[in-house]
Amino acid sequence: MENIKRVLVAVDMSVIDETLVRYVALLSNYVDLDKVYFINVLKSLELPEKIAKKYPNLLAPVDEATKKNIQFTIDQEAGNQLKTEYEIDVVEGNRAETILKWARIKEIDLIVLGNKSGTEGEGILSSKILKLAPCSVAMIPEVLPEGMNKIVAPIDFSSASKLAMASAISFARKSPELHITALNIYEVPSGYSYSGKTYEEFAEIMRQNAEESYEDFISQFDTSGITIKPRFELNENGSIAKKIYNVAINERASVIIIGSRGRTQAAAVLVGSIAEKLVRVNSQIPTIVVKQKRHNMDFLEALMEV
Repeated sequence: MENIKRVLVAVDMSVIDETLVRYVALLSNYVDLDKVYFINVLKSLELPEKIAKKYPNLLAPVDEATKKNIQFTIDQEAGNQLKTEYEIDVVEGNRAETILKWARIKEIDLIVLGNKSGTEGEGILSSKILKLAPCSVAMIPEVLPEGMNKIVAPIDFSSASKLAMASAISFARKSPELHITALNIYEVPSGYSYSGKTYEEFAEIMRQNAEESYEDFISQFDTSGITIKPRFELNENGSIAKKIYNVAINERASVIIIGSRGRTQAAAVLVGSIAEKLVRVNSQIPTIVVKQKRHNMDFLEALMEV
């Protein structure tokens, strides 16, 4: 993840902020970050008129009070473990649109969001940001896995897979104890019976093809000093996203790194992806959805008219 330099952390004054701060502090040990922006987006920075009149000398401006609370969380959860310069901003506006706008203005490489299971509205927010963000997005669960020792990188040998694997290798290069599982999920095509082969025979053919494709795929990378184990899984009439999640749980993964399919403009907005579905079913493992920088940027600028 050598291209991750500028990080935006979307805090919201809830308990998950503590987890986000700890995760970014941990990330700063594996990635040479230049700057982190902690951003809290409020619908309004003005106090209700009645409250302001009742307590004119007791209440600090909302943005100042909020910044102090965020700073307290950073001090408590990161201390001196956050090894990079950071800035705290409290701004007014629509949360998703403001996060996306700041990502563009600040040339952000990674947006960090909390993945709150069962919280109303959060799924819509994360889906919008995943689709429209001009950079990579990390979804962090409420409870972090213990330690950092295993990366699961789903691959289908596409350009999106190449992005994910490059990021996983860059991540692992910082720490010898980090191992990578390169996960390929293959399927038997619906017309297999026309070949005269049984389902089991054609499944074996598909597996052998996946193994050969993996050798070609992994040869594109410098893997010296990196432990990478390929894993091939047959998907039988199920959700690929759920299959990835189940394998990651089985592997006791510390993080899933997956590439975002390189769709263009409106197609990226209208069509769901395995990465998005994975985020919806995954409530336990941090997931980084890797995008090519400026992915969807032109469309985002037109949509937001900025």
